[in-house]
Amino acid sequence: MPGYAVNHRYGSKRDGQLFGPWEADTSVDLTEADAEWVNRDSPGTLTPLEPGVEADGEAPAAKDRQHRGGRKRS
Repeated sequence: MPGYAVNHRYGSKRDGQLFGPWEADTSVDLTEADAEWVNRDSPGTLTPLEPGVEADGEAPAAKDRQHRGGRKRS
């Protein structure tokens, strides 16, 4: 499912399915059809995210892997 940035506070219910409550500057995963419905219900609520980008517009932090052990010189 594609990811979307939430631009402003939103919450709604459609056909028994709950959308939100969402806060601004968060991200959600929705189908394209559900995202289109949310934006029809409240224009500008969702913006598609580029793959690998979080809601704040930055790529997720790389995992920090420390080197442990290795060859000991004597």
